[in-house]
Amino acid sequence: MATMNTQLVMLSRGAEAEIYLVDFFGVKAVLKKRVSKKYRAPLFDELFIKTRTRTEARVLSELYLSGLKVPGVLFVDEDKGVLILEYIEGERATEVFEKSEFEKLISISREIGRFASVMHSLRIYHGDFTLANIIIADDNVYVIDFGLAGYSDDIEEYAIDLHLMARSIHASKPEYAEKLVNAMLKEYKLHYKGDAEEVISRMKEIRVRGRYVDRELRKAIMRERYID
Repeated sequence: MATMNTQLVMLSRGAEAEIYLVDFFGVKAVLKKRVSKKYRAPLFDELFIKTRTRTEARVLSELYLSGLKVPGVLFVDEDKGVLILEYIEGERATEVFEKSEFEKLISISREIGRFASVMHSLRIYHGDFTLANIIIADDNVYVIDFGLAGYSDDIEEYAIDLHLMARSIHASKPEYAEKLVNAMLKEYKLHYKGDAEEVISRMKEIRVRGRYVDRELRKAIMRERYID
């Protein structure tokens, strides 16, 4: 693995990876290290880490070359499950949504819709497409953390991305949520190369299914409490 100029500074630890801030030969960067899991068989664990690292690097490179704002890939070590990525200086969209005026949020929502449409037109889905994985830097909208991303022709994957983002917007700015989501979807329709209406229709189905699951789960919990 490449040599760092300074010691690693941990930024976060997730379920599948550890994130560090590093000085990569004079460049401020992020090192993402996938971690092994004891519950996975050793051979599968090794294959899983290698495959996910390769896929994430490929997805990021393709999106970057397509002109979308994502961190640039600086270094890849598939065997060790390591990616070194460009560090994006900015604020999380969750923070921006809390304090910004309506017009700025509309502009961001449109850009999110455009990003999703181009990404999906390339047969790429994000897998965790929420405001927590968006950084606003100098009024530019960057999307980060493609650890769950992949390639698929299944519009269900695209619809899930839109559903997750819509739900994230509703949670962050409920008073403007409907208008912001509509702005996102309008931009999506303008740029998506496939049948946007089909994707959006599936997104709405997923929302209904989610409500049904939540409702049945609440009923089950209440039944268990009653039995206890």
